[in-house]
Amino acid sequence: MNAAVSTEDLEQCEKEPIHIPGAIQPDGLLLVLDPDDFTIIQLSQNTDVWLGWAPEALLGKPLAHVLGQDLDEFLTRVLGHPVNDHPTLQPVRYRGKGFILRGHHNQSGILVEMEPLPDDDQLLTYQLFSQLSNFFHDLERIRDPDRLLTMTARLVREVTGHESVMVYRFDAEWNGQIIIEDRADGQHRFLGHHFPASDIPSQARRLYEINRIRRISNVGYTPVPLLPAENPFTGELDMTYTQLRSVSPIHREYMRNMGTVSSLTMSLMPDGELWGMIVCHGDKPNYLSQPVRTFCKMVSQMASENLQLALNREFNHRMSQLGRAIDSFNAPFQAALDLEEGLSGLETLLPAFDCEAVFLRLDGICYQYGRKLDADRVRILREAIREQDSTGMASAEHLPESVRGSVDWVCGYLFIPLSHASDEYLILLRGERPLDINWAGEPAKAVDRSPVGDKARISPRQSFEAWTEQVRGQSLPWERHHRAGASRLRRAINLRMASEMSRLRQHDAKMAHLATHDALTGLPNRLLVDDRLERALSRARREHTGGAVLFMDLNGFKPINDQHGHDAGDLILQQVAGRLAEIVRDSDTFARFGGDEFVFVITGYLSQSTARLGAEAMARKLLDALAQPFEVEGQQFRLGASIGIALYPFDSEDPEDLIRQADQAMYVVKETRRSHYHFASDG
Repeated sequence: MNAAVSTEDLEQCEKEPIHIPGAIQPDGLLLVLDPDDFTIIQLSQNTDVWLGWAPEALLGKPLAHVLGQDLDEFLTRVLGHPVNDHPTLQPVRYRGKGFILRGHHNQSGILVEMEPLPDDDQLLTYQLFSQLSNFFHDLERIRDPDRLLTMTARLVREVTGHESVMVYRFDAEWNGQIIIEDRADGQHRFLGHHFPASDIPSQARRLYEINRIRRISNVGYTPVPLLPAENPFTGELDMTYTQLRSVSPIHREYMRNMGTVSSLTMSLMPDGELWGMIVCHGDKPNYLSQPVRTFCKMVSQMASENLQLALNREFNHRMSQLGRAIDSFNAPFQAALDLEEGLSGLETLLPAFDCEAVFLRLDGICYQYGRKLDADRVRILREAIREQDSTGMASAEHLPESVRGSVDWVCGYLFIPLSHASDEYLILLRGERPLDINWAGEPAKAVDRSPVGDKARISPRQSFEAWTEQVRGQSLPWERHHRAGASRLRRAINLRMASEMSRLRQHDAKMAHLATHDALTGLPNRLLVDDRLERALSRARREHTGGAVLFMDLNGFKPINDQHGHDAGDLILQQVAGRLAEIVRDSDTFARFGGDEFVFVITGYLSQSTARLGAEAMARKLLDALAQPFEVEGQQFRLGASIGIALYPFDSEDPEDLIRQADQAMYVVKETRRSHYHFASDG
């Protein structure tokens, strides 16, 4: 009997232990060895097919005795790698035929997989590396993500011989969409179609992050069980890193329902995160040898690295466009004598953020631009957002469940807190954008109830015919550049509010200057550093350059302050500022963060290595300058410093995160109780 899928049923599906199937695919064999003497303690029950030995006869025998050659060096290399590291490869010959061994080790022993090599292995390898070289050169000419993935899919299809190669991209909720489809017949069966997150449950996604290639040569294979069924050391054999690991019966049923006989799946992991997959489907059995799979893995890794570059270029382009719009608003906003007049320019930003209204609360006063909305409705939305996330920026393309239908026309929001000390915030608002989503079959799964007991078996849907879902009550999704632009807009408003408060207190330009500079030393303060760092990052994106943030905390200052008074401490800080200012270039920023903490922003380096060298040289100059004694009222004092360094855009492209990383790196030095420096990237 079929029933709707419950949350409990889906959780049961996600708990399926697919990494310990207790069986392999029959394309090769698996031997598990005792790491102390290299004897076989567990194996797949098909050794008679590949080796001519009955499985029972091999238990307890050394691997070298079985294969007739010394493999101690190979096995020692395997053990030299960390537990559950990626497998080590070793070609061997057995009874006149070539095989490849793949070895890795874990708590269960040394796992050695053995598969046949093609007869023309050397010629095949030469051909594959020639194609890989051509692919590498083609990558250098491609900057667009879609073109990159289209070229990758075409190459993988030509090499593997599968009928179809698709690029599958995950969304924020782990639903997938086919964004590229390359088929031998030139047709598009699944292009643009969506697949529910339950098709690739969480434990399967974790495996794709660890073992980034998985093949099924023939979906109709009979799993080969292990002998003995339980591992002598661990009971269950963890096969996460094996390539012969038998796959879930549910997934094989899924493939049969789709009409797929063979498959190859490779993870796309730009920036180390599971972004999507390259999925190959065939309508007939297709065994891919180790050289072909290694080639495909290398192609997917190169595609992942270049995809990250392409996505960054795309982000930088969009951010540059949005940044120009924000700059066009900011210049007259900062210069306007009347705050409300300056804020009216926010309406010009609505097209840039692709939103319909902006709501701003400052100092207890509400400002609204664009499509009208009752202020009470906005407060209702604000409270609902506070319940979900009471601290930082928040965005969604649909409203919280508690307020859906009660905030007039609003469906999506980007909420930006302006101050944590008071209820001041900015909200960008979007209306409904009805959407038709084409699913590859109705996404709901059926549940077959067993006649014995009350356990349920999750089975995949039977049809993958296009099924259209009409989605209402949500807006367009907010993208990365929208959030980055909102952060930049927040800094502009906060900078103006600092100036506004200064004008209200003193009514002159000098106090406006104090809003962004330290009164004691005359150096830029934290507020101005945020703006300077944002500008430095924008310039680095435009000019493809980099720089560094140095966070410095004085060593030995607190005892001076405690024993000789704040006046002496202030004089010391002024001398520190004056001495270090002589080291800093005009193009760089030197700021006091507060107390005895200082920040330096240096710019204009062409690579990560030159930025690191420049930051290191600057840190040494600062330490050398501080090594000379300071004199106050005839008494000499000595100081040192702990300096943390973060490189941009290499460690981060977010100003707040760069300062945070540099601050944390400074504390690494602080714990050593000596004057030195430390890079955030060094851990």
